[in-house]
Amino acid sequence: MQTSPAAQPPSLLALRRLQRHFVVLLLAVLTPALLALWWYQHYAESVEESRLLASAESHVLQQQLAFEQVLQVATNHLQRLALQMGDSMSRPELGLDPGAWQSLEKYGARRLGSGALIDAQLDPWWQARFGQLFVAPRALKQPDLEREIRASMALFPAMYAAHQAHPYFQWSYFYSPREDFSSIYPFVAERDILQATGTQDIDAMLKVIFDAGGTTPVQMMSPNRNPQRESRWTAPYYDAGGKGAMVSLLRPLYLQDQFAGVLGTDVTLRMFAEVLHKEGGELGHALVLNSLGHVLADDAGQVLESKDILKADQVLPAAMLQLPLSQLLKDKSSLQSNGQWRWRVLPLRGSQWYLLVYFSELELAQAKARQVINTPLILLGLLAVLLMAIWAISYLFAVPALRLVDFLNHLQGNPQSALPSVPKVWQSSFSQVAATAKERADYLAELEGHSESLEQTVNLRTRELLQANDVLRQTIEQLKATQKMLVESEKMAALGSLVAGVAHELNTPIGVSVTMGSTLQEKNRELAQEITAQTLRKAALADYVEVAEQGLQILMRNLEQAAQLVSSFKQVAVDQTSDQRRQFDLAQLVQQVMQTMGVLYGNDRLQARLPEGLVLDSFPGALVQVLNNLISNAEIHAFDGVADGQVMIEADVLDGERVRLRVRDNGVGIKPEHLSHIFEPFFTTKLGHGGSGLGLNIVYNIVHSVLGGEIEAQSVPGQGASFTLILPLRAPESLPAE
Repeated sequence: MQTSPAAQPPSLLALRRLQRHFVVLLLAVLTPALLALWWYQHYAESVEESRLLASAESHVLQQQLAFEQVLQVATNHLQRLALQMGDSMSRPELGLDPGAWQSLEKYGARRLGSGALIDAQLDPWWQARFGQLFVAPRALKQPDLEREIRASMALFPAMYAAHQAHPYFQWSYFYSPREDFSSIYPFVAERDILQATGTQDIDAMLKVIFDAGGTTPVQMMSPNRNPQRESRWTAPYYDAGGKGAMVSLLRPLYLQDQFAGVLGTDVTLRMFAEVLHKEGGELGHALVLNSLGHVLADDAGQVLESKDILKADQVLPAAMLQLPLSQLLKDKSSLQSNGQWRWRVLPLRGSQWYLLVYFSELELAQAKARQVINTPLILLGLLAVLLMAIWAISYLFAVPALRLVDFLNHLQGNPQSALPSVPKVWQSSFSQVAATAKERADYLAELEGHSESLEQTVNLRTRELLQANDVLRQTIEQLKATQKMLVESEKMAALGSLVAGVAHELNTPIGVSVTMGSTLQEKNRELAQEITAQTLRKAALADYVEVAEQGLQILMRNLEQAAQLVSSFKQVAVDQTSDQRRQFDLAQLVQQVMQTMGVLYGNDRLQARLPEGLVLDSFPGALVQVLNNLISNAEIHAFDGVADGQVMIEADVLDGERVRLRVRDNGVGIKPEHLSHIFEPFFTTKLGHGGSGLGLNIVYNIVHSVLGGEIEAQSVPGQGASFTLILPLRAPESLPAE
């Protein structure tokens, strides 16, 4: 009988839900894993393609280097022959010595005469080390013939050494520019060369030799056709001596800037094919071409198997022949592609030839597939290992964990629930969980009994804290009121001292004005009496005018001084008692403060060095109070026992937004142990002697709270003190809360 879902217990439903979540989790793990395996397959193919292309690129460079080494060996061979031939022709004593000629004459060698100078009577040892000389009958009349013969004989040892070291040299030879004399190495009998060339006499034979398969070496190297005097390779041709298709490297010989002949060496195309075959790679085909399209070598052996001289259009695939040969050989910078084929062209140094390596996209795909053929198997193996790991995790960890969750749900309602069936390694954990659940149930029961008493204790402590908080709030309000009264008291005391000083200063100009006024009144009475008695004299009138003028000047000067004192006092008093914000000139404000405070302490004690036109948008009253307190603080503390004390007020703009205002004195300074406490309220060294300990604290509060700036003090005992204010040119819009 099946149980409906509604009748199943909540713990079983939760377990089923967790199982579904676990299946979803498995899918969430497997799906990215499969995607990762698919991506890795494509990534491996991409990496393999990059490796194959890099390998092909490296292989091209290796083939180029191998081919250029062979070409360089041939070039060096002819260069050595040219140097030795030139030396031998310029200095005949460097040629074959008479003793050697005497030995050769014993074997029938002839110095003069037509035909072979060294014939078949030489034994194999001599034949291996000497070549053959062929002289046309018409050459016997040439004065240079004997010099050419001597020099040619001197070349044979060098030719022998080169051919022994490099067997791919087939022939080495010298051609006279007159085309009537030639020396050839290795040795070949006259009858054999006549038979190979199909001729009957020396003249006809030399004509075939000098034609060299249609390349005509002497004409090709002549000054008219080779003004640069460079070595050149001929087009491929078939050797008249029957050694197959070959090419010749030719080098012109000059003596004292005169064309003296042609040196050459022949190399069969088989040797080039062996170089390409030896350097063969895993991808691509290689050809060596000249600019005329002749194929000199290939790595597939087509040149060797063909009975004709092949051209590029007979070897290259049709898709690559859509481009002209000149266009195909044009770009030599990188790997080229037309969608079906890829190729790379490299010039071969020391020749006019090109190395062409090409392969199709199909070949690239097949090579790539061969390399990554095992990748799917590896990926499937990894997937199988992953599935086994998932199964092991599920059996050994996931399912027991789900049952543990279900068991915990049962324990919440019934701490005495029986242990479920789980793997042996989990049984101890389930037992420990069951024991912990029972201990927890016992602890909760005990804790519930203490909760009521704890709640009562908390309520009692809360009421006590609220009462203490009310007392603290009242104390803070009283302290604020006291502080405000002390600040107002300090301000009124400073204002009272200022009023007393101003009144004292006003007595002098007002007293002088009253005295001068009474003097002028007496002079007017005397003048009126003389006018009434008609005894007024001109001298007395002039004396009266002079006295009146001087008196009026004195009177005006003292009244103006009194007016300036009253105006400065009025501005300072208004600023001190006002929190109004406005724009003001810093220099003018400081001058007003100095003029007012000078009444109390003397103008000679106050000096200023301020820039003109420095305008602040701030609270001038607060700044005036700060300056008054700093000047008063210097008078009370700094100049105690100092007769010539001075206060200097300086200012400069820091960064276009702030001003640095410095008030410094040359007094006794501040002790180091006092310097860190001077801004604290009620801290004073003059307690009981007129100091309240609020002056610098008020300054600190005004600078930070009203002006929005900073203040710091520096002092060296015996050298005075300096208070530096950093103020914004524009004060904050609203004052921060105290």
